[in-house]
Amino acid sequence: MKKVNNPQATAHLFATQTQIEAYTPTRNLYFYDKSIYSYGAHFCIAKFIDEKTLLFTERRYSNTTAKHIQTVSHATSHITKIYCGNPNWSHDDNFIFWLRQAEQSADKLKNARKPELYIWEMENIKSKATIYANYFNIAIPEILQSVLKVTTKTEILQYLENKAEFIKAEKATKEKALKKEHTRNLKKWKNFEIGKLYQRDGFDYLRKNDTEFETSQGVKIPLEIGLRLYKNLANVKINDKFLDYTINEITKQFICIGCHKITFKEINNIINK
Repeated sequence: MKKVNNPQATAHLFATQTQIEAYTPTRNLYFYDKSIYSYGAHFCIAKFIDEKTLLFTERRYSNTTAKHIQTVSHATSHITKIYCGNPNWSHDDNFIFWLRQAEQSADKLKNARKPELYIWEMENIKSKATIYANYFNIAIPEILQSVLKVTTKTEILQYLENKAEFIKAEKATKEKALKKEHTRNLKKWKNFEIGKLYQRDGFDYLRKNDTEFETSQGVKIPLEIGLRLYKNLANVKINDKFLDYTINEITKQFICIGCHKITFKEINNIINK
């Protein structure tokens, strides 16, 4: 397996996936496993998402990176490409990338002598976003759909007027989905079906087995020590110590111990379980 190659051979080896890594002598173009990069992990050119499909960047950077992109594009000409901002970005970030592009085109459209140029740009963005969304079976955000419908100055002004409402509505939708996911995963975590709870809603939670309590941040406390704290809760004060943690805040609803914020309702529930 030859790891050090010229740019063309490096791109070819990436396309064939016959080895796990390769790079140029200066390592300014390299790939590891399914992704190929220009000058570092911050600029992913392409990533395999299945054996016959690549996510491929449409960003541009330096002249050298532009050459790397061209080299990789040529080497992978036989592979289906789905274009996006960055193959390693989240779906939200890639949609935001297109949203910024679309808003720039819409802004130029306001005073354009040849509006068809900017309408074409927006149609191109819509095509790429649609292909991307269809592959992953996700919806294009409503705010992006809205700006991509713009074709006149009146519609641009209407879009700008409605933009704040779109953002507010999408934020509420996402928060609702995250809350639902948190509730579902919290139940699994409490039942020891999953090892860690990654989402947070501003509070921490507890579970216990026959020997210890465990917080949703992964801190484990021997059962005897946890029960000792519980029995003394009425007497604890701010700046008191519990194990290696400081009591930072106490209210009628919750207590903050170190970076943990736990409601008394949660504490009582786990004790009485």
